[in-house]
Amino acid sequence: MTPEEIPEYIDGLPNICGSEELVNQARNRPGASYLPGSGIDFERIRSAFSVALHMHQPLIPAGGGDLHTAALISNLKDMMDNPGIGDNHNAPVFQWCYKRMGAFIPQLVHEGKNPRVMLDYSASCCMA
Repeated sequence: MTPEEIPEYIDGLPNICGSEELVNQARNRPGASYLPGSGIDFERIRSAFSVALHMHQPLIPAGGGDLHTAALISNLKDMMDNPGIGDNHNAPVFQWCYKRMGAFIPQLVHEGKNPRVMLDYSASCCMA
């Protein structure tokens, strides 16, 4: 099976695990995976800025044993609803970081730039 053949859904649920071997094969492949299609000429770069967003707020099932009908909630919403627990008081800062990506990326595209953002997910409730 190739990454292109991985089904997006299995039995109506998002296919979010079980393809670890394919992920490892892709990670260990020699050469640049996306460079040819990136449109970026790294030889001509005079300056650069790096952005990485650690988004630890994926949607999670919240209530009910049936994943097909369970409500969804984000860890960020839970943090907003419960600011007195742990580092949940930081939720507005996390939300601001996520929101500003939607402002400056379109601006950079409008200016003819070719922005790239690394997005890293985890299920933790604290920034690494």
